[in-house]
Amino acid sequence: MKRSIILLLLIFANLNSSCGDSSETSTEDKNKADAGHIILSDQQFKSAELQLGTPEFKKFSEHFEVTGVIDVPPKNRASVTAYFDGYVTQTELLVGDEVKKGDVLVKLKHPNFIKIQQNYVEALSNLDYLKSEFDRKQSLYEDDVIAQKVFQSTKNQFLNAKAQLASAKEQIKLMNLSPAQVAQGNFTSEINILAPISGKVSKLNVAQGKFIAKSDMIMEILDVDHVHLELDVFEKDLLKIHKGDTLSFSLPEVSNQKFEAYVRLIGAEISQNRRVRVHAHPVNENVKFKVGMFVNAIFKTDEEKIIALPEEAFTSLDDQTFILQLDEKTSNTYQFSKLKIKSSVPQNGYKPILNADELNLKAQYLTKGVFDLITNSGGGHSH
Repeated sequence: MKRSIILLLLIFANLNSSCGDSSETSTEDKNKADAGHIILSDQQFKSAELQLGTPEFKKFSEHFEVTGVIDVPPKNRASVTAYFDGYVTQTELLVGDEVKKGDVLVKLKHPNFIKIQQNYVEALSNLDYLKSEFDRKQSLYEDDVIAQKVFQSTKNQFLNAKAQLASAKEQIKLMNLSPAQVAQGNFTSEINILAPISGKVSKLNVAQGKFIAKSDMIMEILDVDHVHLELDVFEKDLLKIHKGDTLSFSLPEVSNQKFEAYVRLIGAEISQNRRVRVHAHPVNENVKFKVGMFVNAIFKTDEEKIIALPEEAFTSLDDQTFILQLDEKTSNTYQFSKLKIKSSVPQNGYKPILNADELNLKAQYLTKGVFDLITNSGGGHSH
């Protein structure tokens, strides 16, 4: 509606100028229109709620966008497996449950567990016997009662038994059993699989009675207290990024909210798709980001101050960009000239003027209503 009113007012103004008292004035006004001039009355200016402004320096920076995902460091991701085959006898966890380091995740049962404990007790008993035998023959050897060959054989048996006991003891520990309790004959056919880290269960691969081989993943646990961004940066942008640089990112599948992060590590190798992995940390770690969330990140580099005007001061016509400069203001009229300028993408509500050296920076420019006036006026004048 406003555009139509302005168009009618412009036509009315041109008709008035063409019906003036002097043919010289009529010719002059026609020349001004042909040269890209726009003349408005004070009433027209006010009714259209137009605004004026002057160019000013604004900060602009080169920026480029990359994609990535929310992830956690390897030390914060634990794939839980068992060191022994067994059948699941107890599992109460679900995906999303929180666990603490050392908590019982599942219980496994297998007859071989009894045999392993029995082997440990036998190795312990055998070592006690061979230790006393070793001590006895060492004394005899020192007194030249027995030959070195006999003593060496006993010594080898003792050392082998010692190694076997150490191996059996480690197996007991891997079963999360107490060697002291097993040594007292407290055997069990069940073992506990404990949480290696604190976090949340992210994957689950167990069911009551299921057989779990020692190579099978039982579940995965993620410690999400320290998430980070894994970003894929194109090779051409790599030299623009430095450790410690800040960036903004959003989660387009969740919201348009912007978050801040900083570059923690930059990968040392370019992948086959010509990208480099960049590791960044969110500034606000209180936000509960979920692992696997898709990320859009924007890096800003080479910040500089450039002469600019508000976005609304620019309009495009026939693949060219224009602004309106106030040439003359009287008590009743505003006279503007249409100037072709060079610009680029806006930032923070302002667009840069890349050929500012060709403009009068002390002049005033229309900062609101430019589109309606230029598209309805036609013609053009370039700087």
